[in-house]
Amino acid sequence: MEKHLTNRYLTKDINTDEISLKTLKKIKEFSKNFTIQPDPIHFSLIYELILQQDSELVKEINGLIENNNYDHNTAQILFTNLWARIIQRHMPYEEFSTILEELLSNINEWASKSSKNNATLSNQIATTQAISQPEEALLHIQDKIIPLLKESEKESRELQNNVGDIINEVNTLKKELNKANILARTDELTNLPNKRGFNEFLKEAVHANNNNNNNTNISLVAFDIDFFKSINDEFGHLVGDSVLKYLAKIFKNATKNLDFIARVGGEEFMLILQNTDISIAKNLAESIRSKVEASNLHIKRTNQSIKLTVSAGISHYKDNEEIDDFIDRADKALYSSKNSGRNKVTTEDEL
Repeated sequence: MEKHLTNRYLTKDINTDEISLKTLKKIKEFSKNFTIQPDPIHFSLIYELILQQDSELVKEINGLIENNNYDHNTAQILFTNLWARIIQRHMPYEEFSTILEELLSNINEWASKSSKNNATLSNQIATTQAISQPEEALLHIQDKIIPLLKESEKESRELQNNVGDIINEVNTLKKELNKANILARTDELTNLPNKRGFNEFLKEAVHANNNNNNNTNISLVAFDIDFFKSINDEFGHLVGDSVLKYLAKIFKNATKNLDFIARVGGEEFMLILQNTDISIAKNLAESIRSKVEASNLHIKRTNQSIKLTVSAGISHYKDNEEIDDFIDRADKALYSSKNSGRNKVTTEDEL
């Protein structure tokens, strides 16, 4: 993602009217094959697709289109990630800059006044010391020095209050930044980590593995819902969303928060198993597959039910290999499960 993500929406170098018209035409063209409309989500993503300035996002959108997986659910994931990153990258830092300028201005103003007061106070002390009569010296202290001390104390207290207020603002912004970070790494529908969260966790796990002399076993399980597009087409996206939420609960219960599960695509989930060899990973994947197959989902207010199954593919990390190769082997094992009848688990060793 570019460092200045939102700047291109404001620059004069881009003909936004022309791109907007092309976006509407492209949405109309896509609507022949996909159930989409020119709402803010699809408009923003297709606008990005035409703009071609974010290669990562363009690649993700084109991948969904080429695989006929572009729909409301997958678009919502990309849209949420796009704007979460915008919020994270811009809003906090701009506000931090404003707050810092305000703080420095307050300190400089206080330092300037304090310097003048200190000089005046030094002069008044010198004057007091030159007075020979004690009564006159006390009167001078009361009339000249004490007011200066009180004024200095007041300004110091005001500065402390200003600093306290600014610290509170900074803490509030830090909370907002944390929320933005969480949002950028979380799938809005299932509350599982999203693809970005998955990539970051896997990268850390592999890095730890490569730096561990004992080499911790890491297995990766790719899950995909069988015939999910048919479920959306027949029952609608609300039912499809409910299916995704239901599966997320099954995954959470099966892993018991000890392992890492993420929703990385429309109907695809990835399970990262540390300290786990490929045979144990297959047993867990089979257990999850069986629970999904045994589930009996009924649609409210109807007599209809959904027969739900998942397919899975498993790979095992090889020392110092590229992460993309690790993921690719799990995907190939998953495709083997899908192509050989679905509702099954395949390991890379069985290919």
